[in-house]
Amino acid sequence: MTDERTFKSGDEMLASMVAQTVERLEFAIAERGRATIAVAGGRFPKPFFQVLSLAKLDWSKVTITLGDDRWVGIDDDQSNEKLVKDNLLINEAASATFVSLNTADKNPEDAIATVTERLKNELSWPMDIVYLGMGDDGHTASLFPSSTPEDLKRGLYPENGELVAAARPTVSPVPRISMTLPALLNARYIGIHITGSDKWSTFEAAKNGTVIEEMPVRGILHQTDVPVDLWWSAENPKG
Repeated sequence: MTDERTFKSGDEMLASMVAQTVERLEFAIAERGRATIAVAGGRFPKPFFQVLSLAKLDWSKVTITLGDDRWVGIDDDQSNEKLVKDNLLINEAASATFVSLNTADKNPEDAIATVTERLKNELSWPMDIVYLGMGDDGHTASLFPSSTPEDLKRGLYPENGELVAAARPTVSPVPRISMTLPALLNARYIGIHITGSDKWSTFEAAKNGTVIEEMPVRGILHQTDVPVDLWWSAENPKG
């Protein structure tokens, strides 16, 4: 069951998400000694990261990773890792640990075993928070309906316990690497953040349909093991 949280403004949604995130991280640290959060790229996360980075908590006990990334250099402006390092791993949050999905391999297909092992060893499972975006095509993380059937199958239904999968969707100019659906669902809480009327229409279509391959976000919305919040506002934050 997905709890729908709607806001009149992007700034209101941002403030509410930051407050809940801090509360969940503090609870995890108090209960288990550490907290783990996976975040997304996109337009909304940048101001969210900047505000969250100012939160006064014990960031040295927080591990941050990504749900997906583009297979580009970590200094490339398209890199989600660069987005996180430039906007979240600063201020109070500078002492947090970051676990990358990137390697020196030329292709993401060659990095699957390495990154899977890294995530197994360096993250605390289940993750405390997973934040995801959603595209107009119903993709989430880099689980795209326009990927090849083989890539999408590896992302949705990995056969050998892989935590990540390569993706080469037709809508993306660069290859990508993504946590698999089972990895994303190995969490205590999932939040999907979207803005605008088009994304709301996409969410409604995803919610009311059943075929995961057509809209991979359905794999998150239709499961019942992990609580999911849908965060929506009509606009992006102004601040």
